[in-house]
Amino acid sequence: MCLLAIMSFLALQEGEPPASGGKIRGKPPAQSDVDALRKELEEVRKEVERLKQPADRVGPDLSLQKPSKPGQTPEEKKKLEEEFRKALGGEAPGPVGAASQAQTQPVPGLRLIDIALDLLAAAGGSSVQEAELRDLEAGGHDPKNRGFTIQNVELTFSGIVDPYFRGDANIVLQIDENGDSTVELEEVYLTTLDLPYNLQLKAGQFFNGFGRMNPIHPHAWEFVDQPVVNSRFMGPDGLRNPGTQLSWLTPLPFFAEVIGSVQNAQGETAPSFRGAAGETVAGRPLVDPGVRSLADMLYLVRLRTSFDPSDELTIVPGASALFGPNATGSDTRTQVYGADLYAKWKPLTNDKGFPFLSWQTEVMVRRYEAGPVFDAGTEVEGREVLGDWGFYSQAVWGFERPWSLGLRYDHARGEEVSFSSPGVSYASSADSFQDRRSRGSAALTYYPSEFSKIRLQYSYDRAQFLIEEDAHSIYLQVEIMFGAHGAHKF
Repeated sequence: MCLLAIMSFLALQEGEPPASGGKIRGKPPAQSDVDALRKELEEVRKEVERLKQPADRVGPDLSLQKPSKPGQTPEEKKKLEEEFRKALGGEAPGPVGAASQAQTQPVPGLRLIDIALDLLAAAGGSSVQEAELRDLEAGGHDPKNRGFTIQNVELTFSGIVDPYFRGDANIVLQIDENGDSTVELEEVYLTTLDLPYNLQLKAGQFFNGFGRMNPIHPHAWEFVDQPVVNSRFMGPDGLRNPGTQLSWLTPLPFFAEVIGSVQNAQGETAPSFRGAAGETVAGRPLVDPGVRSLADMLYLVRLRTSFDPSDELTIVPGASALFGPNATGSDTRTQVYGADLYAKWKPLTNDKGFPFLSWQTEVMVRRYEAGPVFDAGTEVEGREVLGDWGFYSQAVWGFERPWSLGLRYDHARGEEVSFSSPGVSYASSADSFQDRRSRGSAALTYYPSEFSKIRLQYSYDRAQFLIEEDAHSIYLQVEIMFGAHGAHKF
């Protein structure tokens, strides 16, 4: 069979098929042609010997094709390859072909991770001094300086682990108001892909699913800063902690999802609950006794649904409840309740999503059991339940691609509390997290592409803790993103 392959190869070089009996028809070749044929015959012999070697001795660049003679047709090359395979005793190239294929074909189930980097920065100022501005813009990624602020630099990794899990990680780099560089592991979690009964499990470090705004990353905000009520109840950096979350897509004829989660309740990312030891809430110092039972964890229950009254209108209502301990006493607890609504209109005939009109609003109520206050062993203020609430409402009009105009109104009000003693004094009207606040904002945004935006925002604040009680602020924000990124939350 090997001799037949060699004879076929020589016949193909002359452009004639082999005759019966293995003889080759044609004119006697010249000496130069004989030398060339001998050279090619030697190359064929070496190739056959290489093909007979074990697979582990074959390099990744091994190919069954030899460089063809000029003018040789693809059909002739294919026929020659078939003869080579037959010379080895079968139609398939055996272990050698398998080794070569393993080097060139993707492994089933293998997925590459998506990597993205997002830069969010702002420049501007306010009519108040920086000390008041940093309390006015209470969000951890709000612009806190007169001049320039690097609000958020987010490095994102995401990908499929295997047919059962997906992994996501968000690492945030930031330059704070004092010019110090900080790095934080914002989120890192896995999500199941194939649980039965429409269940999905998330586990790791992640944003709590309360409401609409808390789980949204800063680069997806519609305004330069986060709402006032979110800064107060969910914390400057958003409510997030290690834990696990289970969601269930109900079998109802419309979209309805029930979400439950349990997470740690301590740290600076959970100020409404156990918070960070040494900080104060409503004049009470936080003293964390640690986790003594499951009752010291943070629990969420959330229901969200969606309706389409027409082909152009979608309405997404939701309700949430949080339960957990706080650290102002040995058995004090906190509850936060919220309701949210999102609606979006987009005509069927649109230009890459424009025009559109969206409306989003959230209202939150907090019930905070505050422990007693002592001064030198004497009780100054007794145990009491502090009730405060707040809301925001915003509308965004994408009037023409790629422009949008947004309007937002914020209001938050804490319960009025004051007490005084020689060593301890407190007044809620002077506390930027407990006073009465309102803010009106207008933002004009230009989107050069889906990977960048330029936003100009003006805000008017009125707050009890401010010396002048009002403030005017203006900021220009720029975002650029490079790399793969998923769709934003609807």
